[in-house]
Amino acid sequence: MDLLKNLNDKQREAAENINGPLLILAGAGSGKTRTIIHRIANIIEKEYARPGEILALTFTNKAAGEMKERIEKFGFEYIEDMWMGTFHSICARILRFTAHRLGEHFNSTFSIYDEDDSKKLISECIKELDLSERDYPPAFIKETISSAKNKLMESEEFFEEYEGDFKLAKVGMIYKMYQEKLEKNNAMDFDDLLLNVVKVFHSCPDVLEKFQERFKYILVDEYQDTNYCQYVIVSLIAKKHRNICVCGDDDQSIYGWRGADIRNILEFKDDFPDARVIKLEQNYRCTKNILDAANHVIAHNQNRTGKYLWTQNEQGEKVTYLKAQSDLDESAIIARQIRLLHQNGVEYDDIAVLYRVNAQSRTLEEGLMRRGIPYQIIAGTKFYDRMEIKDILAYLKLLVNPKDDIALSRIINMPRRGIGAATVEKLREYTYIKGISMMEVVNNIESINILKAGAKDKILGFKRIMDEIRDLSNVYSLTDTIKAVMQISGYDDLIREGKIENAGSRKENLEELINAASDFERSSEDASIEAFLENAALVAGVDSYDEDNKKVLLMTLHNAKGLEFKIVFMPGMEEGLFPMGSIDKEEELEEERRLCYVGITRAREKLYVCSAKMRRVYGETKVRKNSRFLEEIPIRLIENGDLIYKKEKSVESSVLPGISYDPYKNTATRVVKAKKPKSNGTVLSAGDKISHAQWGNGTVVGVSGDGDDAVITAAFPGLGIKKFMAGVASFKKI
Repeated sequence: MDLLKNLNDKQREAAENINGPLLILAGAGSGKTRTIIHRIANIIEKEYARPGEILALTFTNKAAGEMKERIEKFGFEYIEDMWMGTFHSICARILRFTAHRLGEHFNSTFSIYDEDDSKKLISECIKELDLSERDYPPAFIKETISSAKNKLMESEEFFEEYEGDFKLAKVGMIYKMYQEKLEKNNAMDFDDLLLNVVKVFHSCPDVLEKFQERFKYILVDEYQDTNYCQYVIVSLIAKKHRNICVCGDDDQSIYGWRGADIRNILEFKDDFPDARVIKLEQNYRCTKNILDAANHVIAHNQNRTGKYLWTQNEQGEKVTYLKAQSDLDESAIIARQIRLLHQNGVEYDDIAVLYRVNAQSRTLEEGLMRRGIPYQIIAGTKFYDRMEIKDILAYLKLLVNPKDDIALSRIINMPRRGIGAATVEKLREYTYIKGISMMEVVNNIESINILKAGAKDKILGFKRIMDEIRDLSNVYSLTDTIKAVMQISGYDDLIREGKIENAGSRKENLEELINAASDFERSSEDASIEAFLENAALVAGVDSYDEDNKKVLLMTLHNAKGLEFKIVFMPGMEEGLFPMGSIDKEEELEEERRLCYVGITRAREKLYVCSAKMRRVYGETKVRKNSRFLEEIPIRLIENGDLIYKKEKSVESSVLPGISYDPYKNTATRVVKAKKPKSNGTVLSAGDKISHAQWGNGTVVGVSGDGDDAVITAAFPGLGIKKFMAGVASFKKI
C-alpha cells in the first residue's frame, strides 16, 4: 500500500528521506505530526528497522500517546516495542536499567521528586547549613540548580565557577548537600533524569554502545525546545548510525526561560553538515488573514532560518482589535464578545483566551462569571499535585523506595496519629548522624533510645501500618493496593468524618485516583506500583485537560503551544506586559515575539487582539502603551486598526474634558490638568522612553506637577519604579 499518498510534496519528501541526518522545519499548522507518523510507518513498512529499533522523542506525554495510537492503525506488528515518549520518560526508562551504575545508593526503585518534593529537600539543606530562606528562597535555589544541571554543570563545578561570589558560593554549598540527600534517598529530580543518563553514558561506554546499537533510527519532535543536556543525549545515541531526524520550528521556540536552546535547531547543519533540510510551509489551520498577520510579526526577528507560511484556506475575517479603558473594561468587552459569538452559534469550547501571565486570569474570570459564561483554566493545580493525591502516592513511594525520607516525612503523621514535628526532627537528626534512612530508624525504633515511650509507641503504630500495606501489596493489584492504603492509613476515615478541609472534593479526587490506577492497569504492559508512580510523576498539566467540556478555555500562551482553536482572544497586548522582561536584550525580545507568533497561529478562523489604556500593576493604576507587536501587523489586516495608531488623549481627559475616571472605584472626579514638564527643552508624557544618567533606559509611567518642579515616575528594567524631579535629574528623551 502507498502509505504516503495523502501527503503533500514536501511532507512526502520528508517521509521518504529515511537514511542520514534530516532537519524538518515545520511551520505552525503544517501537518508536522502527520509527516512524522508517516515517516515512522514508512521506516517499518520498508523494513529499514523493526519498531523496537526506533526511538521517538516528543515534547508531551499526550503527543506521544496520540502518535503511537495513529501508528498502530497502520496494522504493523510489535508497535508496542517502539520507544516513544518525552525525554524525561525515556530517560527514566533507561535509568531503571542502569541507575545502579551511578553508585551504591541508587537502584531501579528510585523516586522521582517533583518541584514540591525538591523544594522541601532544599529547605532542609538551607536549615542544616544555618542559612535563611529569606536570603536563599528555595524556589530561587531550585531554579538555579536546574539551570546548572541543564548545562551539565554538577555541584563541584558550580562551586568552583562561583566561589568568588559570596551568594552563589552558598548556593553551590546548598546544591552539593541537595545532591547528597537525593542520593541518600535513592531519588532524582526531573533534571537528574537527563543529567544522570549523560553521566551513565560517559562513565559506562558499554551502556552507551548498547543503546547506540539498539536505536537505528531516532526522531526528535519539537527540537527547538530542547536544552543542552537533551542535545547531548540525542547526539550520543545517534553517533553510530547517524539516522537522526529532528523536527521543529525555530519560530516557535518559546522556552528559553527554562533552559531551551534555540541554537540546537539553528545549528543542526553545523553538527551534521550532510543533513538534508526540508521546510513544511503550507499551513492547513489558519485563514489567509490570520497567517498573513503572523508572518508579518515574526519577520521582525533576525535570529531565524526563514520560512514564509502560505495556505489554500479562505481569506477569512480580519483580525479584530479591541481597545479598552482598563483591564476591567477589557474583561467585560471580551466577555460580551464571547456571549455574542455563542448567541450566533459558536460553542464555548471553540473559544480560547490566551494571556501572557497567570495574573491576568483574575479579571478575565470575573468578566466571564458576571455574564454566566462557563470557563476552564488550564494548568492550574495538576491532578497529581493535589494534597490528598500526593499523600496517598507518598505511601506507595515509601513501599517501593524505603530510603525516601521526603515521602516518609509527608505521611508519618498524615492522617494525624500524634507524631509531632519535634519527634520527626529527632528521627531526622539520628539518620543524619548514622547515615541511614528514616525508615530504617522506624523499623528498628524499639532498639533505638532517642524517644520517650509514648512517642516510640506512636512510631511503632506507623510501622505496623506500613508493614500491613506492604504485605497486601505483594498479593494485591495496583488498584486494590491503593484502596488498601486509603483504608489502613486512616485516610478513608479522615474524609468520611469530614476532618479535613474540602472533604467532598478530596473524596472525588481520590476516587479519580482509583480510576486512574484502574485505567493504567488495563492499558499498560507493566502495571506495577513503580511504573504507575513514574507515570504520575511525568504527566504534564496541559496533557490532561478535558477537550469536550463545553467551556471557554483560559490559559497562558505557553500552555497553548501545540493546541488550536476556532476563535482566539489575546488580551494584554501592551508594552511591559507583552512583550515583557528586558526588551533591551534582543534575544529576550525575539522570544517574546515568537510567543506572540505562537498565539496568533493558534486561531483557525478568528483572532481578537486587545489592549487597555490603563491597567492595575502591583496595586497601582498605570498608563499603558500599545504593544509593538500590534504595530507589526499591517493595518490592512486589522479591523479597528486605526485605533492602534491613533494618538491617545491623556488619562485625565480620557472620559470627559477635565474629568478623571477610576475604573476600580467606578468614580469620576474633576481635576486640574497639569502642564507637561520641561527640562532642557524636553517635553514628557506617559509612555515616553527616556535615558537616565544613573538608571539607564526607562519608560515614563506618570508625571505630576509642572516645569522643573515636576516629579517624573518611570520604570527601569531590573530596577523597578523610580521617581525624580525634572529640573534636578540628568536625563534625556529617546
